[in-house]
Amino acid sequence: MTTLVSLVYMSVAVDELTDAELVGLLRDARLTNDALGVSGLLVAKGGRFMQVLEGPEWSVEDRFSAIKADPRHQDVRSLSMERIDARRFDGWSMAFGNPTDADVRDDPGFSTFLERRSGLPKALAGSPADWLLRWFRSRDLRAVPDEQVTLARTAA
Repeated sequence: MTTLVSLVYMSVAVDELTDAELVGLLRDARLTNDALGVSGLLVAKGGRFMQVLEGPEWSVEDRFSAIKADPRHQDVRSLSMERIDARRFDGWSMAFGNPTDADVRDDPGFSTFLERRSGLPKALAGSPADWLLRWFRSRDLRAVPDEQVTLARTAA
């Protein structure tokens, strides 16, 4: 039986990405992650990314290594890694701001997680990934200097 893991990381975007660039990132990542058996959620907000990657340990480690080497990110920090019994995300999706293109909202991988106070899988409840994602959603990180971003158990 394959060991499944869940990894959560946060990073800072090198450049502000447009909606079109984020949609391109979403579509490319869905193809790559599907091929490697990785599921999860990527959230982009305020010039930062937070992502939950889940799948076989080797696949998650491979994706995280590629992410750390991706020139679109800097200050990539692993925040949590845990063994999981079953996947909590169906496929791979991405949430970001309020896209100006209405077609983006219809993309199969677009998530409304940033707009709604719900939207996370019930199986995620109480996990490190759950409170990290809620913490990320509830903060205006653009106004906070990098050295002052701390992760406290005050998730919304």
